Amino acid sequence: MYQFDYTPHKDYHIAMAEYSEPELVIPALQFIRNNPNGVTTTEMIGNLTDALHPSGHDMDILRGRNDTHFSQKVRNLKSHNTLAKHNWVRYRRVGRNGIWKITPAGLRYVETAS
Repeated sequence: MYQFDYTPHKDYHIAMAEYSEPELVIPALQFIRNNPNGVTTTEMIGNLTDALHPSGHDMDILRGRNDTHFSQKVRNLKSHNTLAKHNWVRYRRVGRNGIWKITPAGLRYVETAS
């Protein structure tokens, strides 16, 4: 199983009713950091859901989709290049999936922001 030791930043709160995409950055980077072989978006969704316990609107299923608002926000970390545009991660396609790996810049950022 993948390791995840989420220690909340002073501005992050466990079990919030709803998370914003920026509030997922530190927990996502911590999860990627703790899994040096890389993680898929699906693994990140599962582990962030388990660690952060989203509730309320975040757990509503999107109309016409099979995923929740929360899982879509995690997916948006990739589609908006939220982590990659700062050079905190590298995302490499592997078949139909992709693998997230943290960079030295990402390691520095997560250490200073945590």
